[in-house]
Amino acid sequence: MARTFVWRSVVLAALLAGGACTEKLTSPGRCPVCVNSTLQMADTLLTAIDSADLTARGYVRMSEATFLAASSLDSMKSVILLRFSPVEPDTFHRVSDTTLYHAVAPPDSVQGVLQVLARDSTVHPRFVLYRLPANFDTALTYAQAQAYFVDSLLVDTAAVPDTGSNMTIRLPTTLVAPPADSGVVALGIKVIADAPTLVAIASGHGSAGSPGLAYYIHGQPPQDTLHANLNVAPAFSAYAQSPDLVAPPAGVFSIGGVPSAHTIMHLVLPKLAVDSVNIVRGTLLLRLAKPIVTFPHDSFYVRAYPLLRDMGPKSVLYPDTTFSGGALVRDGQTGTVELDIAPILRLWGTTTGDSLPRVIELLVYSEGNLLGETYFEGHASAASPQLRLTYVKKYEYGVP
Repeated sequence: MARTFVWRSVVLAALLAGGACTEKLTSPGRCPVCVNSTLQMADTLLTAIDSADLTARGYVRMSEATFLAASSLDSMKSVILLRFSPVEPDTFHRVSDTTLYHAVAPPDSVQGVLQVLARDSTVHPRFVLYRLPANFDTALTYAQAQAYFVDSLLVDTAAVPDTGSNMTIRLPTTLVAPPADSGVVALGIKVIADAPTLVAIASGHGSAGSPGLAYYIHGQPPQDTLHANLNVAPAFSAYAQSPDLVAPPAGVFSIGGVPSAHTIMHLVLPKLAVDSVNIVRGTLLLRLAKPIVTFPHDSFYVRAYPLLRDMGPKSVLYPDTTFSGGALVRDGQTGTVELDIAPILRLWGTTTGDSLPRVIELLVYSEGNLLGETYFEGHASAASPQLRLTYVKKYEYGVP
């Protein structure tokens, strides 16, 4: 026992004298007891990493989006469709009492109330309103809707304000059909300007204001000095666009838009990309198949999340969102998007993440609150996704 104690004491003294692995802040990393005693940083570009990609649409539906878009852009044309339930202002009462008063019909005046969320003030856009049939098909396509955007059905025009968000449009009282004729008010809205543009208004599906009709009515004699305001929200609101959002062509995947799309991407990764090195940076390179479309001069994030369970369009995301990646993209952007997924690669290199599928889900943030349409070259394309890695080789410990 004495000899063993002495031997251990000698070894400990030798290590302390030799310094073992020490930190030197003014010199490159080194470790005297390591085989490779300096940090070795390297870069590599991995190709053919995407074995398959699947696009599914409908995660956020049109009826859940917070905006409605009227656009004359070359990349996207759209019109807004609104339907208001009938209002029968035969009677009303003052706020101060519950006495009913007979109203004069039709109303004295009607105004359309819109809240503008996004516009390009440099091109001075205007809204043009048209009367739609009361029972128009809510599944109207952009092409089908053009039959109603004609001069004979013109209601009014109004300039979109350069500043502020609330705008009102004075409408003819003849627009309000009498109750015997259903009383429904249906409107179509398109945008015109001196250059292609897009204007978005609040849909009423989120926290922002809703499109509305504001009626001003007064009482019949002898109560004709009494008046009231009636505000009506739309029973239906949507927009129809061209081109239609359908399945992307072969070799292309999409994310975003309304209804929103997600893409599930299966990655084929060597051991190098996961657990044999220390990842400094992992950049997923996605080549855009067409320019990005969103609100004028706006930007948004493309996000990537690892999966807990790979179940196709109904896959379950990994619950800890700190293990995710993203990239900021802008309106009209072309070329390659560089998406940082280093946190995901590091997760897969841990004991917890080792059993997770090597699959990520791509989407836009925050969907339903922005237009955000993106189309990328997929695995079947000549410009398929690639992964650029910056890494540090792990230390190999040995006898100094």
